Amino acid sequence: MAFDGYFCVAVAEELRSWTGAKVEKVHQSSPSCLCFCLYREGRRTNLILSASASRPLAAVTDEPFARPADPTPLCMLFRKHLQNGRLTDVSCVERERILCFRFESADELGFLRQKTVYAEMMGKYSNLILVGADGRILGATSTADLTAAVRQVMPGLPYEPPAPQAKLDALQVTREQLVSLLDANGDMPLDKLLIAKFCAFSPAVAREICFRACGRTDALAREIPSERAVAAFEEVVGLVRRREFQPCAVYDGGKGVEYAYLPLTQYTGLELRRKNSFSELLLSYFAEKEETVNLQSYASDILKTVRTHLAREQRKLASQRQELADCSKREELRKTGDLIMANLYRIEPGASRAVVTDYETGKDVTLALDARKTPAQNAQVCYKKYAKLKRAAEALTVQVELDERRIDHLESILDAVARASGLSDLAEIRRELAETGLTRQKEPDGRNGKKKKKREPLSKPLSFVTTDGMTVRVGRNNLQNDALTGAADKRDVWFHIKKFHGSHVILVTNGVEPTDRDYTEAAMLAAYHSEKRGSTNVEVDYTRVKHLRKPAGSPPGFVTYETYFSAVVDARDPFAQE
Repeated sequence: MAFDGYFCVAVAEELRSWTGAKVEKVHQSSPSCLCFCLYREGRRTNLILSASASRPLAAVTDEPFARPADPTPLCMLFRKHLQNGRLTDVSCVERERILCFRFESADELGFLRQKTVYAEMMGKYSNLILVGADGRILGATSTADLTAAVRQVMPGLPYEPPAPQAKLDALQVTREQLVSLLDANGDMPLDKLLIAKFCAFSPAVAREICFRACGRTDALAREIPSERAVAAFEEVVGLVRRREFQPCAVYDGGKGVEYAYLPLTQYTGLELRRKNSFSELLLSYFAEKEETVNLQSYASDILKTVRTHLAREQRKLASQRQELADCSKREELRKTGDLIMANLYRIEPGASRAVVTDYETGKDVTLALDARKTPAQNAQVCYKKYAKLKRAAEALTVQVELDERRIDHLESILDAVARASGLSDLAEIRRELAETGLTRQKEPDGRNGKKKKKREPLSKPLSFVTTDGMTVRVGRNNLQNDALTGAADKRDVWFHIKKFHGSHVILVTNGVEPTDRDYTEAAMLAAYHSEKRGSTNVEVDYTRVKHLRKPAGSPPGFVTYETYFSAVVDARDPFAQE
């Protein structure tokens, strides 16, 4: 974990500049995250403290944040003790990954009391603990009762920091002690040795010291000359001692790999980004990670819903197709009735079987009859069954078509989710699910005095300019496809991949005939923004918008057309840099 003891020192140094600020409001945006709205000298900011194991955060930002409508009991507790108080100091517990925020606020009688918030950034044991002036715990984001094996964190108990580790302090160790330690543990990898013997070092910083000493991160202590190992150690520790922190993060193709209070040179070939502050470092690093995590979580929720509906529709369609196949036997019933009626004079009343002549083939056919009914009544039974199956076949044909359309719509949603590039895209897909009845609409409906929520406008479609200067717009999802196609001029050209799911693409003509290159690039965009992305020789249909029809009651993104042309292109981005 990069949020080590010395990183806490660096963060505390930075946040200490906000001492004296007034706490205007306290919010709890998640079970492990609190936000303090601070005000000082005409400026407002938000102090974010997150004790999440995957997102440790202590930073200030002017950006808005999530504010739940209903505060939790824990949030109300923090408001009671800290709201309208002042931040008096920011420090860190020595040799620990614990930030200490001291506040001064009035109690019920108006006397100023000191309250402390301990932000323990310790992986899965991370916690935010509110402690009163008497040193007793008032509340915490995560509590541990008397059954806890190591440490109890419960309201009313005295706050006790974690038991100190039997490790050396890197800021106080001498050169001789370090050399002796290296000689005595030569068979250990240097980074593992530093973590095992010294407090406040993260694995990333320990590997960095090893890399600066020998150009590797997995070298044994005995493989590195003592003077080089000591020099690299003192170089890093000197930055901490002099408070010359440099907030940096390493990225691999836009994905965060690691961050620290000094440049991490061990990650050769990756991008090293330097930040102006630790708040900027943490917020940007975890915002990108959280965006990816939230995107996957939000998408999995949508995928689960859609796949559940899809499986149900597929089972229903299979059943209806089987029933439709059974209805095909109705012609045999009609013919049986006709044979009975044509041979009434030959059939004895009360007979259970009758041999009649098939007028189509001229051969004799044996028919099974109900002996309790007259021959004419047996014929009427066949005609009634025939009529029933005929009506069922007509209804099932319509229903099968509707089910096929629903399945096609659900599969198009799966394709849109697969191509979604952000939470806003997924939010619009979720909105489509609600509007089509696939999920329950959660917005207030205006009844019982509740104000109806205003419908949010759709985001803008993707927009491109062809080599010859024409605009091409691409829908991101079915709702955008409908809006894009509905707002297009009748002279514009519409593109869509043939027989597969994908985006609606509009080539805006402004009444001018596009060039062949315009058509080709627009068709390539239609193929690229589809489930056949990356394929070759993909067929794309295109036609003027005036030829499109949207049947009443059809799902979003569904249109029909009869007049069209087709082109075969590669499903790649025509404007991507080679």
